[in-house]
Amino acid sequence: MSADTPPADTAVKNDHDSPWKEALEHYFPEFLALLFPAIHAEIDWTQGVQFLDKEFQQIVREAKTTRRTADKLVGVTLRNGLAVWVLIHVEVQGEPETAFAERMFTYHYKIRDTYQAEVS
Repeated sequence: MSADTPPADTAVKNDHDSPWKEALEHYFPEFLALLFPAIHAEIDWTQGVQFLDKEFQQIVREAKTTRRTADKLVGVTLRNGLAVWVLIHVEVQGEPETAFAERMFTYHYKIRDTYQAEVS
């Protein structure tokens, strides 16, 4: 290790999630149109969207999961007038995560249990 290289424990970790989070907020309708066109078509975009980051972080804070800053909980209104929440998870990672399905299940039931709300 040279004098210019910080020790491994003090090196700043790369933040790959924050740019995705910002992109999701800025291009949410386009994101859904590209990847989930059927869901995009069901949303009444004239009603706007509500990003529920603080609420979502409260829900999962006690869950035994690692920090996931690119998870987005978004409130939308469907064309039939029903208000629903959409949970979006984007993560840049180099290896598969064996507990991914369990974590998504945990998020779903915590949202449903806390708010009695359906999650798409």
